[in-house]
Amino acid sequence: MKSIFKLLSLALLVTILSLTSCTEEPEESTGSITGYVTESGTGTEPISGVTVSILANGRSTTTGSDGTFSFTAMQPGQYSLQFSKTGYNTNTRTVNVVAGQENRCDIQLTKVNEVAEIVINPSSLNFGTTQTDMSVTIKNNGNTTAEWSLNLGNNPWLSASQLGGSIQAGRTQSITFSVDRNYISEPKTTVVNLQAFGNSYPLTISCAPRNTSSNMVIEPTTLNFGSDLTQQTFTIRNTGNAPLTWRANNITTPALSLSATQGTVNGGGNSVIIVTVDRSLVSGDMVSTFIISDGIIDQTITVNITSSGSGTTPGEGDEPGPGDDPGKLVVTNGLAAYYTLNDNYDDTMGEYDGFGINDPTFVTGISGQAAQFSKANESSILIPYGMISNKTFSISFWVKDLNDGVIFYSKCSDNYNRFTLSMDSGRLKFVCYANNNSHESNYKNDDRSFIHSNITGNTWHHIAIISEYTDKSYYERTWTSILYIDGKRASTITETRNGAESETSYPNSFIIGGKATFYNYSLTTSNFTVDNFRIYDSRLLTAEEVKEIYNARQ
Repeated sequence: MKSIFKLLSLALLVTILSLTSCTEEPEESTGSITGYVTESGTGTEPISGVTVSILANGRSTTTGSDGTFSFTAMQPGQYSLQFSKTGYNTNTRTVNVVAGQENRCDIQLTKVNEVAEIVINPSSLNFGTTQTDMSVTIKNNGNTTAEWSLNLGNNPWLSASQLGGSIQAGRTQSITFSVDRNYISEPKTTVVNLQAFGNSYPLTISCAPRNTSSNMVIEPTTLNFGSDLTQQTFTIRNTGNAPLTWRANNITTPALSLSATQGTVNGGGNSVIIVTVDRSLVSGDMVSTFIISDGIIDQTITVNITSSGSGTTPGEGDEPGPGDDPGKLVVTNGLAAYYTLNDNYDDTMGEYDGFGINDPTFVTGISGQAAQFSKANESSILIPYGMISNKTFSISFWVKDLNDGVIFYSKCSDNYNRFTLSMDSGRLKFVCYANNNSHESNYKNDDRSFIHSNITGNTWHHIAIISEYTDKSYYERTWTSILYIDGKRASTITETRNGAESETSYPNSFIIGGKATFYNYSLTTSNFTVDNFRIYDSRLLTAEEVKEIYNARQ
């Protein structure tokens, strides 16, 4: 009986111990993350609506009105949390989660510096004598929405499709301007201002009345101040019989000032404008432009300024050749680019550098070194700029060892080759129109060959090409090109356009030597040598200037 009682007591004890064990709390295996997001600078201002993301698993939540957030049931380990909200810079923070603990992750966010940068394209409109509606686009390159407004000023002849609005960051809008010529009897130019984000953005608008009879001509259109001049002049001529009203626009550098920025020139008259350079505001070589507009024509004036001691003398660092004046570079007015080819293919004016293709070599030149091309290698010098942007230009260079083949050409934006100088059957040939280059039969036309004495062989010769475009009517469009050899006028050719070729495509690269490919034939360079290559864009050299370059052996 006692045995049975002992057994029952033992069983009861085991049962009690078992029940006691089941009521104990299990050990926690996860933790939590809690935090408080405030604004940098104050340290106490909570930020609501901040997206808090766990980068490892994609879980996310947002802060409440008190700036707090939390994640529960997080496995122990290290986590990276990302905090983001529009108007604030995104930030990240690392936190270690310990099981059974609340792990804090407080952070401060910095407000984004809001900028609204407005760009107007184009920055000027010229309605001429016929157009009544023209548009511009405005783009917000900033990082915040900008409210804008447009002030047309006291110009009853001008209206706009909208005078204000808002534009989001990265977006564009269009504004259409209209003119009513019933309100004008002479050319008008005005500057309207678009206001946005506390800034003013100018837009120049020009318009002329119907059948205006004024005609603006500006000479010269390139001003070269060299390394010491502080003043140059240009002349505005009115070859018409009605008053011409003009205005200077887009003077982009404070180093330049004009004696007058607007005025009126009577029919048959002229006005001389003085351009002054403040050299204390010029560091290094500089090329700048501004525009003279009469409401019909927008004429660009190019200004070249060379800093003192910039080294534009040909053969610098080498012994000067015969006729060199080491202290002076002759005929610099309108000189857009100058390649002395002394161990490099860089423009000494500092604007249009080039590079060699297929290993042209440097050899003894006319005044220093020169570049020699290989017919077998089809070597060339590539200048990745158009160089000839106007319809008036001059090109000057020294050359020897000429034979049949291409000397230089321009690759244009429509993939056609224009302004091609080559030698064919011992005569120089210059072709301006792409259509006249397109077929070999056109190229062989002797009307496009200069007549001159023999210039093949290993004797240095100075070559200058002076070319001018004339546009009288649709079927009377010609290029007149004059050849000078060794300082003397040799020949003139006139090339007529057929009326169908577009004049909107101009060069985007300039190649000396190499291989020029046309529609059904190609021209390859000969083994010639070239030195002191000059390009004058929008400038016709005179016979005296060509002679001066030849005598200076530059």
